[in-house]
Amino acid sequence: MTYFKINENLTITLNEGIFGLWNLETGEQYEIFERQYLDRIFELNELIGMPYTPKTEDDILIEAGILLIGRQAEECQKQKILNGPWGWDLISKIFHFGSKHNFPSKFTNTETNEEIGYVNFCESIAESTPNLDTEREGKQVHLPDYNSKVIDSYSLKKALWNRTTSRNFNKKSVPLEIVSNILFTTFGKIHGDSHKSKLAERGILTVGYRRSSPSAGCLQATEAYLVALNVNNLDRGVYHYRSHQHILTKLEDGIGSDLSQILCHQSFAVDASFLIVMSSRFDKLWWKYPHSRAYRSALMDVGHLSQTFNLVATAHKLNTWLTGYFIDDLLNNLIKVDGFKEHSLFVLAGGHGLQDPLTPGVAKLLKATAS
Repeated sequence: MTYFKINENLTITLNEGIFGLWNLETGEQYEIFERQYLDRIFELNELIGMPYTPKTEDDILIEAGILLIGRQAEECQKQKILNGPWGWDLISKIFHFGSKHNFPSKFTNTETNEEIGYVNFCESIAESTPNLDTEREGKQVHLPDYNSKVIDSYSLKKALWNRTTSRNFNKKSVPLEIVSNILFTTFGKIHGDSHKSKLAERGILTVGYRRSSPSAGCLQATEAYLVALNVNNLDRGVYHYRSHQHILTKLEDGIGSDLSQILCHQSFAVDASFLIVMSSRFDKLWWKYPHSRAYRSALMDVGHLSQTFNLVATAHKLNTWLTGYFIDDLLNNLIKVDGFKEHSLFVLAGGHGLQDPLTPGVAKLLKATAS
């Protein structure tokens, strides 16, 4: 009996009335114009373990790597057993495979000049450059000028060694000057326009600007939204940080949303002096990096900025906490983004309190249990 198997690393999509099939292993995508192929895939799946009887549609399914026959099917099954079960849900598996580079070796010829191809690509998209400086509408709040005194006197080693994750805040206020320093050092245009001017001297037209953390394509796709809970000389509310100008834009007076609910009832975070919601403007990344792999870049950008925030806040003697556990749509509503072209990715918190990884509630429970 000929052994056959349906490739399980497949995703079927529907976009603008066209059914598509994506082979996640190879990265190849196919348009399905005739229903008979979908019907045949369904039929074959129902017949797994039965004798294989070929049909006319099978040649195309085999060529596309959808239908595996004989030795190929056996090797696929062996590899599946060797790998063991995927530890997350199927959506994560689709993301993992879908954001991989699957270029065959024939496309990585080291004899060709890859720099020429990159330059030609950059020239081809130059005229469609999106607006990279995000300016939200609302009342503008000018921030204190950046003061480097704390950073100048606090060693990197000390910041690294003293940094810790704290879940015990005491609602004590933080001066606006400290919040301003943290925003500028982490998200601000700390180098001015020197990046553009230096490259212009070499005949290169560039976009974006440099922050203290690296960013994919220098696009600075990450936006920062300040949720001011208890900051001196700043009204409680939600603000967008206009990083290229070091200005806040007020999006909402007060906080009308239930922050504890948004943060999946991590209620201790509400006792922090401020939160910073980091979002990613996907439309910036779509422009230069149209492949799904760029989603990884969005996540890495947020990681770089998170560590910078941690170190800078630690130097200012604040406790820090960060999380990716929240209800996305509610958080998007809080910072007033569409969740499509721009979406929230991570939340930072800063404030005074105890350097304790346990929440006050957990610490109290443990103490009661011990007694």
